[in-house]
Amino acid sequence: MNFTQLINKGLLGEPALLLGFIAFFGLLLQRAPFQRMMNGTIKTMLGYVLLQIGASAAGTSLSNLSTIIQSGFQIIGIIPHNETIVALAQINYGQEIAVIMLIGMVLHLGIARFTRFKYIFLTGHHMLFMASMLAGLLVAMPLAAWQTYLFGGIFLALSMSFGPAVIQPHVRKVIGSNDFAVGHFNSAGYLIAGWIARLVRSKEERETSDKLKKVQMFFQDHMIVISVFTFILFLVSGFFVSAKGFGEMFSGRHYLVVSAMQAIWFAAGVFIILAGVRMMLSEIIPAFHGIAEKVVPNAIPAIDCPVLFTYSPLSAVAGFLLSFAGGLLAMALLYSYQYTVIIPGVIPHFFSGGAAGVIAYKLGRRRGLIVASLCHGFLVTLLPIFLIPLLSGLGFIRATFADSDFSVIGVIVHWLLKLAFHG
Repeated sequence: MNFTQLINKGLLGEPALLLGFIAFFGLLLQRAPFQRMMNGTIKTMLGYVLLQIGASAAGTSLSNLSTIIQSGFQIIGIIPHNETIVALAQINYGQEIAVIMLIGMVLHLGIARFTRFKYIFLTGHHMLFMASMLAGLLVAMPLAAWQTYLFGGIFLALSMSFGPAVIQPHVRKVIGSNDFAVGHFNSAGYLIAGWIARLVRSKEERETSDKLKKVQMFFQDHMIVISVFTFILFLVSGFFVSAKGFGEMFSGRHYLVVSAMQAIWFAAGVFIILAGVRMMLSEIIPAFHGIAEKVVPNAIPAIDCPVLFTYSPLSAVAGFLLSFAGGLLAMALLYSYQYTVIIPGVIPHFFSGGAAGVIAYKLGRRRGLIVASLCHGFLVTLLPIFLIPLLSGLGFIRATFADSDFSVIGVIVHWLLKLAFHG
């Protein structure tokens, strides 16, 4: 295994192994009994794998929804999808990505150890995404190889340290403590969603009418709500696709059957995600205290954004739907001006929009959830417009980076280096 594979396909290529190793190391530092170390390590890994299984099930359903929408509206454009563009970046810049990640991780741990920014970024795949974006951006500039590695590593480390820090006040409001932070490169989106939610928050929540209470009785189980609303979403989207086109996409099955089954697949995926998150958090946080005590005093683990879903599952689903609606509005605006059309990616809106929805509801209640989630979706769909021209080294492809920080950091890095090297 060469150096590039060691970084990209080693521990960081398997986030479950990385988290399991951290749990084991933390419990070892606490001198926990062997059985406790095994339990904590395996349950941490199992929790993350459950999260991946749930994300895969929900993602398959959402990919089908995206296909239906694109077929129905016949719009061709650029889709924000991290995995697609990262795969291309790794083919072209594998060595640069690996070195940037290595330097970035070392500097990030140094920042956590010697400054007040005590966040340890544990979302391995987002580390890879950001390193890929930085490599694609820096290689396109007139820099020596060592400058690409050094600047890439510095900006990656700063992103991993400051991203969780800027949204921690919002996260603290959601979870009620500093037990963990969110390590997900949509910090700008979460920050703005929280600000807007606070700005438009109702002074008082209206009392629920008796009729509405009777309806709410039916929707007390959030899995029922998720299933029903997803079914309606598929049903409405299917209206815009011809019967022949729908049949070709789903092997001749009727769209009512497809809508029902896709809704159930999505709900099942969400259920597994929530179960996995609960199991992972119950083990990784106590284990992490060993690292916080011995290696980086007062360290806070920064974990992937689905950790917020368990605090308000209905807000997460509402945030996803409203964020996606905001993305469709942004797409319509771009289309009307004959500009580069960004087609909102359903999967990024599910994860980022869902977490933004939880933050917005906790900070702004119902009105905050609605307004902030719509604005979030509109913003994260427009932002890639500014990043796409900077990644010319990757060529023209119908994909780009999805979450807000990639665009924000990409533009800032490009501006700083252009200022430094060209005056």
